[in-house]
Amino acid sequence: MAEAQRLATRRALASLNVTPDAAIVDGRWNFVGTSVAHVETRVKADLNCLSVAAASILAKVTRDRIMREQAEHYPQWGFDSNKGYPCPVHKAALQAYGPSAIHRRTWVFMDHYVPWPGVPRRIIAEQPTLF
Repeated sequence: MAEAQRLATRRALASLNVTPDAAIVDGRWNFVGTSVAHVETRVKADLNCLSVAAASILAKVTRDRIMREQAEHYPQWGFDSNKGYPCPVHKAALQAYGPSAIHRRTWVFMDHYVPWPGVPRRIIAEQPTLF
């Protein structure tokens, strides 16, 4: 996921008609790297920065739409209604069927709701930015 964030950031910046001189990142990890001269990391940046809040909403709506589209391919997990969030129905499906090919295995709740020893959670150490 870390590399996906870096790649998405590079693509987004490349598509702009301007070169930003500053960026705000929601969280502690700077996935923007040196692509922007000044990067400020802020935990809960969406609470006091309108552009971060708007980006957060757009990302969630897009992700939810993608999960609803995937529901027909993975009917056991009920993505059309829970969109992959850990509600009781989704947790029960994880216990019954294990994770699907599109489940994020880095989520900590997978340790508690996937009693499948052959499908361990992937723990990814934060890596330095490689820009």
